[in-house]
Order: sequence, then structure tokens, then C-alpha cells
Amino acid sequence: MVTIRKPKQSRSKNTYKSIVDAGFISVKNNGLDHTTVLKVCEIAGVGSGSFYEYFKNKEALFVEMQQHFIAELAKVIYEVIPTIQEMEIPEAIRSIFLHIGEFLAADENKYFYWLSVSSKYSTEASHVKAVKAINTLAIEYAVKHPEVLKIKNLKLMVYVLINSSVALTMNFFSSQNMGFTFEELIDCLIDITMSYIDDDRNKLKI
Repeated sequence: MVTIRKPKQSRSKNTYKSIVDAGFISVKNNGLDHTTVLKVCEIAGVGSGSFYEYFKNKEALFVEMQQHFIAELAKVIYEVIPTIQEMEIPEAIRSIFLHIGEFLAADENKYFYWLSVSSKYSTEASHVKAVKAINTLAIEYAVKHPEVLKIKNLKLMVYVLINSSVALTMNFFSSQNMGFTFEELIDCLIDITMSYIDDDRNKLKI
């Protein structure tokens, strides 16, 4: 079990959320290995008893943080769907990229730092949640743009696009003097995607 119990009352939910948020802050400030239950409790402003009421140990907290991160990322994906439905593909890609970038940079980059160390805490449930959001985005966009249904492996392409947006954003902002701007990085991803789509369309004409 990841947690001892899920909070039901408003006050308990606030305490629970404070602990999870404090986990992200501690990982950012102290790193994963040097994050301790004591440090998390100090940041959250709660006693260790409150921590252990919900979590067995810090590893359980890390698993819960990853589930929270994926849930928030899925929320961003769902929220961007109405925004991109009337856009052409290049503009839609740019909007997705920028929304994910804003999400990772929120609250002084707390998700950005977590993403760089969190892979081993992924679970099947969190993966399914992310894939469901990505598939929904692909389907909803296709409703407004039925021509994209002709693209080979549409859902796979959107999956790669979303994951590329996350990974490339993280790599860009964790590196120094890349020699190109974030906008140029987005333009490059758009060019690669459109090249794939154009090539696929040309094959259909043969």
C-alpha cells in the first residue's frame, strides 16, 4: 500500500496536500536522497505523526508524488484540448508545448525538478492515466480535423509528441548555453512532425 489512508475531511485533505507539496519542495531544495521525513514535515508545518498517518515512509510519499504529478499533467492535457481544437497542426503543437512548459515551471519549477528524478516511482496506474489523456486529446482533435485520421499511427504520434514536449523542455532548461532558443526548439519539433505527416500523406497518394 502506498498510503495508510486517504483523507476524507477538508482539514485532513489540506494536511495531506501540504505534505505532498512539501515533498516536491524538499526534492527541489535538497535532492531526492537528502529528502527526509523530518525535512518534509518542517516544510509542511506538520508533525511526524501527521505524516505517518498517511504515509508509511518517504518512499511511499515519493510514489504518491509521482501519481500526483501524472494526474496534474493529465489535467493540463485535458485543459488544452478546447484551446487547440480550432488550430491547425503546427499551432496546436506549439500550444501543447507551451502549456506543458508552463506546467513544469509552475511554483518555482517544483515539477521540473521532480521529473528529473522520478522515473523509478512510476506505476502502471499512473501510466494508464497519462495515456488515456493523450488518447483523448488525439480523438477530440480528430473530431474537429477528420483529415488527421488518415495519419498513420495517430495516437502513437501524439504520445511521442507529448512525451517529447516534456523531455525536451526538461533538457532545455537544465542545460546551459544550448545555442538556440526555446522557440527554435518548438519550431524544430513542429518541422519534424509536419515532415512525418507530409511524408505519410504523399505515400497515400501513390
